[in-house]
Amino acid sequence: MSTRDINLYAPRGRVSESLPQPDSRPVLHRAQLVVPITQPAIEDGAVVVADGVILDVGPFQQLRRQWLEAPARDHGEAALLPALVNGHAHLDLSGLAGQVQAKDGMAEWIRSLLTARERLSQIQREQARLQALASLHAFGTGIVGDIDSSATFTGEDSDGTLVVRTFVELFGLQIESLEAAVDGLPHPARRALANGQKNVSLAVHAPYTTSASLLREAKDWTSERAKVVSVHAAESEEEILFLRTGKGPLRDLLEEGGMEPGRWQPPGCGAVTYLDRLGFLDSLSLCVHVVQVSEEEIQLLQRSRAGVCLCPRSNLFIGNGLPPVRQLLDAGVPCAIGTDSLASNADLNLFKEMTVLVDQCSIGPDVVLAMATFHGARNLGLTSHYGSLEKSKRWLAIRVAATDIESVIAAGCQGALEWLI
Repeated sequence: MSTRDINLYAPRGRVSESLPQPDSRPVLHRAQLVVPITQPAIEDGAVVVADGVILDVGPFQQLRRQWLEAPARDHGEAALLPALVNGHAHLDLSGLAGQVQAKDGMAEWIRSLLTARERLSQIQREQARLQALASLHAFGTGIVGDIDSSATFTGEDSDGTLVVRTFVELFGLQIESLEAAVDGLPHPARRALANGQKNVSLAVHAPYTTSASLLREAKDWTSERAKVVSVHAAESEEEILFLRTGKGPLRDLLEEGGMEPGRWQPPGCGAVTYLDRLGFLDSLSLCVHVVQVSEEEIQLLQRSRAGVCLCPRSNLFIGNGLPPVRQLLDAGVPCAIGTDSLASNADLNLFKEMTVLVDQCSIGPDVVLAMATFHGARNLGLTSHYGSLEKSKRWLAIRVAATDIESVIAAGCQGALEWLI
């Protein structure tokens, strides 16, 4: 695994969390393969754990001699790796599974989504969200970045099995202030933001649905609190056309929604360039999708140290194509992976996203595993505790029925895993 692909391991200076309560004496977890992520995989490896915290990682025989009093748990011919990090999901849209058909274009897909969403009751949305959380857990995801724009906002830090980082989503092409945008949110979301709930931050929907002043104020608000801000950016050709010219299918969609795009001055450039001009991009910014970007914009992302989250199956479902993954990685842009919502994906299995990147983008399995773990944690501001098997990090790990890196992803796609918490 090259440092060019697995870059910037240092934490991003974000707020840390309290450690879990003590619950055990040191235990030596041994397996045929241990995948720390930030160092090469260890054959016949082991992880020493106590009180829910990793004390040591290395070859089993070496750690056996150093930790003579620790009982050993042999996980056999399997691989141990950190919990996966789903960098971008919309759990409030989980009730739309199978209800939105694949479309050839962004605007048409959004129309289909909005129509289907109107048919969902609040109970259906709540039940579907719980089922989605269970599905994430079943396929090895332990941390999720959830975009929430619903009236059923919960903002929970954890449901007992997953760590949830919630981004309250803002819209408003004609809304000029953050205060006005927040006033339109459901009461639970306003309360969570007002109370400074540490697992809750902001997401601005996209550069084509949010005014420049709202983008700036949302960024200022999150920066002042050392929080990550999320934004859908450069997802489709239709988005870039609208940003450059103010025309196209998205303009028609916005007019139908009463957002008055005719009163908005298009920036005349691509999405990433526009965000950079606004001062939006830095190490606490998370740009989601990043499909339609130029080489110059990739360099802007690299220089700003902004994080990126790729959602390849969602992009293919909507008809937007695949992002320039190799170019992003070669430039040193920290790329995570997300599933997006069940309105644009068949399931929430992050291993299947990895398969697309391996098979269709020729990215190595060790690299995509790092994208789905370490870089996901990094881009959500959680790298000090999650994303890799390292000393002092939390023991949130999975056992996958595979004995080499190449087989881990295939086994994960089939759900051949169990939790080691």
